[in-house]
Amino acid sequence: MDLEGFQAEMATQQERAKAARVAVDVTGKVPWATLAGDNEATVFVGYHDLTTDGTVVAIAPTAAGKIQFLLDRTPFYAESGGQVGDRGYVAAGETLVRVDDVQKDGTYFVHIGENIRGKLQVGDRVTARVGTPERRRTQAHHSATHLLQAALKSLVDPSIAQAGSLVDGDRLRFDIQWSRPLTPDQLAAVEQQVNQWVLEGHAAAVAVMPIAEAKSKGAIAMFGEKYGTQVRVVDFPGVSMELCGGTHVANTAEIGPFKIIAETGISAGVRRIEAVAGQALLDYLKVRDEVVKALGDRFKAKPEEIVDRVTALQEDLKQARKEVEKLKQEQALQRLEALVAQAETVGEFTVVVQQLAGVDGATLALMAEKLAERLGHYSAVVLGSVPEPDKVSLAVAFSKEANKKGLQAGKFIAPLAQRCGGGGGGRPNLAQAGGRNPESLPTALAEALAQLRHHLG
Repeated sequence: MDLEGFQAEMATQQERAKAARVAVDVTGKVPWATLAGDNEATVFVGYHDLTTDGTVVAIAPTAAGKIQFLLDRTPFYAESGGQVGDRGYVAAGETLVRVDDVQKDGTYFVHIGENIRGKLQVGDRVTARVGTPERRRTQAHHSATHLLQAALKSLVDPSIAQAGSLVDGDRLRFDIQWSRPLTPDQLAAVEQQVNQWVLEGHAAAVAVMPIAEAKSKGAIAMFGEKYGTQVRVVDFPGVSMELCGGTHVANTAEIGPFKIIAETGISAGVRRIEAVAGQALLDYLKVRDEVVKALGDRFKAKPEEIVDRVTALQEDLKQARKEVEKLKQEQALQRLEALVAQAETVGEFTVVVQQLAGVDGATLALMAEKLAERLGHYSAVVLGSVPEPDKVSLAVAFSKEANKKGLQAGKFIAPLAQRCGGGGGGRPNLAQAGGRNPESLPTALAEALAQLRHHLG
């Protein structure tokens, strides 16, 4: 063993690491090419191996006490093509690092994690192990996106194109360039087709070939991927063939049951489909089963009766609210005579400007309208209320004769509402408004009375 040569190379590497750490502190970007030395790229073995031995070739600090580091070879997939980075552990003797994410930086796979025990060092020989359950769930969702796209093209429209994707262990999200919502029947048909392909158990055929050859065979490019002259083709014969660098199941049967859980529009011409498969679907259904059981216990109903029970309760609540509103309006209208008694004569007009307690905006407008009718052709009514803390309601009703004097309810109420921190408007004879400053309401009403005295006196 050339011990002196080894120690000299190790010292050189440590100096590079120190220099790079200084650069990280100054620029915020890790110069991985400098840190990596003679290692020109990370060797990825994770298509077939979830555990491998490797060497730590570079380390850099990151925020919150975490570390980021390079291995000469790794089983961890680095986030790209919509698939999230793998998670797992790296161990070197008594040292253990949890890997939370893996990102690409050029040709390097940057592992981001946290020291659980010990301290990782440059030159350490480590065993890197990907979390198997999480990887299986993620690759099941990734393969499911290929089947989903194939089903959409087959059953909805061949022109549908991918506009983005995200796959992890919990779900898949697939964006398509499509201008209108997919119908429930279309979604059901697509879901059924994907499940049919899963049940048929199509084996994956993965090959690396020239990009021209892949395109000539009909392979579809995945959104967000960058391709060189040689490309990786993931083919489920008779179902789907796409250019993809992600990890996938060996057979569609490994995907497990598939279910679309949402379809929404996210921007002009782009729709988003969310789905779950396999173990993630079982977790999804478990949560919903617990919700259904809880609702069944609450409503004393069987699962199949819950919808009807909720619908009936909604109708009862709607009817009850109507009755409450009717009672509130009846009670409000009973107060009109008291308001008539508080009216003021201004010239030939009868004017009412009052603040009422706890009357909502709709009821206040109704009261103002009915009170103006009760007072006759020469009437002007301004009512204010504080129905809730930090909320003001205003209503103005003018007779036609008041309109002839140049008063219009919509224009009159606007400055009152502004003083109360809000706004509103309406027709010449009736307007309502709201605000957020109850403490300003008395002043606003005083100004309203002064204006009415000026215009109508």
